[in-house]
Amino acid sequence: MTVKPKRARLTREESQAQTRLRLIEAGRAEIARQGASVSVRDIAEAAGYTQGALYAHFESKELLLLELLRLHMAGEIAALETLLQEGGTVKGGVRAALDQWLSNLNADQDWALFAVELQMLARRDARFAKQYDKLFTEHVGAMSALVERLFADVGAKLPASATEIASLLIALAHGMALQRRPTKRGAPDPAGAMIKLVLDRMMA
Repeated sequence: MTVKPKRARLTREESQAQTRLRLIEAGRAEIARQGASVSVRDIAEAAGYTQGALYAHFESKELLLLELLRLHMAGEIAALETLLQEGGTVKGGVRAALDQWLSNLNADQDWALFAVELQMLARRDARFAKQYDKLFTEHVGAMSALVERLFADVGAKLPASATEIASLLIALAHGMALQRRPTKRGAPDPAGAMIKLVLDRMMA
């Protein structure tokens, strides 16, 4: 008879981290299903917790949504950094790798619209705007650094500051997300093609 080893009990810190992760994952799933209007109750129940457990980790639903956006933005930056680092090993170099990435930009329409919804919320809520503006400024800064590296890698001169170009590309992606009609999940976003066109003209 095989005796199964006892599972080690989680420490308080590990249990809290697990709860927070489950809440974030539930929030991500519910946002994809309902959008930024999702209720605290729905998120908490989807994670298997009470609303009180959610508020123990996040002061408000908006801060949970902001954390989800931060993680999503960080994922995009990490993907672009990997693209630039490995671009030299791809046929066609960094430009070809970037084109491939742009072809899948905003394939998940829920996230594109979610980002826009939070941007609009920041315009209506001054308290939320402080947190959102800080996150957005950091994101633009990270994108600016990537823009500089991209232009340097292809040997092109920046036609404007890297911050201005990064802000333009983000605004273009958000604007086209608002105009885009609902399509089959996973379908290419026209924003990717437009950003590619803008970058091609800038690098010419």
